[in-house]
Amino acid sequence: MRILNHHPLHSGHRGAAEMNMTEGPIVPMLLRYTWPILLSQLFQQLYNVADSAVIGRAGGALALAAISSGTLLLTVLVNFFIGLSAGMSVIVSQLYGEGDHRSLSACIRTCITISLLAGGLFTAVGLAGAGAFLTFLKTPADIFPAARQYLCICFFGLVPQLVYNVAASILRALGNTRSPLYYLLISSGLNVALDLLLVVVFPLGVVGAAAATLASQILSAVLVVGKLTRLEEDIRLRGLGITRRYVTYAVTKGLPSGLQAVFMSISSLVIRTYINGFGYAAIAGMSVYAGIEGFLFHPLFSFGLAITTFVGQNAGAHRYDRVQAGIRASMGLALGGSLLLSALLFFTAPYTVRVFSTDEAVLRNGLEAIRYNFPFYFLYAANQIYIGCIRGMGNTAYPAFTSLCSYCIFRVVWCAVLLPHFHDMRVIYTSYDASWIVMILLLYLGRRLYVDRPCKASPPETGSEAPL
Repeated sequence: MRILNHHPLHSGHRGAAEMNMTEGPIVPMLLRYTWPILLSQLFQQLYNVADSAVIGRAGGALALAAISSGTLLLTVLVNFFIGLSAGMSVIVSQLYGEGDHRSLSACIRTCITISLLAGGLFTAVGLAGAGAFLTFLKTPADIFPAARQYLCICFFGLVPQLVYNVAASILRALGNTRSPLYYLLISSGLNVALDLLLVVVFPLGVVGAAAATLASQILSAVLVVGKLTRLEEDIRLRGLGITRRYVTYAVTKGLPSGLQAVFMSISSLVIRTYINGFGYAAIAGMSVYAGIEGFLFHPLFSFGLAITTFVGQNAGAHRYDRVQAGIRASMGLALGGSLLLSALLFFTAPYTVRVFSTDEAVLRNGLEAIRYNFPFYFLYAANQIYIGCIRGMGNTAYPAFTSLCSYCIFRVVWCAVLLPHFHDMRVIYTSYDASWIVMILLLYLGRRLYVDRPCKASPPETGSEAPL
């Protein structure tokens, strides 16, 4: 395909909102690029926190456990499709940089059509298999009906959720990171308001929480697709249709990233079967942990996205001095930020967990998970930077391989081997810490092979600088 060898930063056509990351101080640039993504991630997390907090306080621990069980399958499906959408956004940015607006319009139309079709397919399959899925997870009988009810309602939100994520990735590829942030802010506000209305004022329980999430997802999808229809005259979304070459490219480039997300999700599903064996308090306690962990996870994930773009642009421009300087800067930012945030969340945890539940057994489990995992979260920060720099150099398969080894294999084997001898939730908590160590060793090897070696093979230009 002709555009694949074209570097968008060298194009004469450039949108006002695009950021050229091959020049200028690195640290301010990384921070400026990261903050809209970070806020978007945090507002996305607000969906889950609002459901968990309101249900936990108003509906009780059983309702909170039901939501936690029902959310896992949705996460697997959505994460896989988000991985595929990453390939779509790459080709969108290339076409926009080249100024080939006719092809760009066809590409945008293809991406939105695929998201609609995939969302519909996943919805149908999910509705048919919801009960079997919860049975596979060994969901306790006392929360099974509520978990199935919540899951089935949320399946109807797959279409708008997938459409939003794909459309938002298109806007970011065009240089617009603010509109997705604004739309998430609006929809998150609606989600919280409807949670309070449908769970507290009108005590509808898990049905009310699911309905609130569904309404907010529909609103965010409508807003972001509306934005695509108001783009420049020759690139705006005008209808639906598929162009085969864009489907092929999106799959071949996005599939490894999608599989990486699936590996993580599959690991979570298998680990959930072990957690379910400890009863509702352990299930709800991990839901509390996940709600708090999101405020640590998402900033680090955002840094990983930023370094991916930074390394990709500078590798394409053969600025390997800036590649190495950017990795050092982002590693310092991620490690420093993770240590500060994890310390803050660790010491405030006895108070923040009470936002989610009043059940003392649930609170004990949530606090124990935080105390075993948060001190080691800096390892996850380093992993995100290594994943980002390897992807930025064009290798999306190796990070997927490391996820398979550390999350799907090592973590699951750890629990399978140790739990029969030590029937204790601490076995599960420590499986996360140990798998982060395995992954960082594999990723460090990947950096040496796929980042440092190519950079050394192409020495920097004479007099080049990489200001921090």
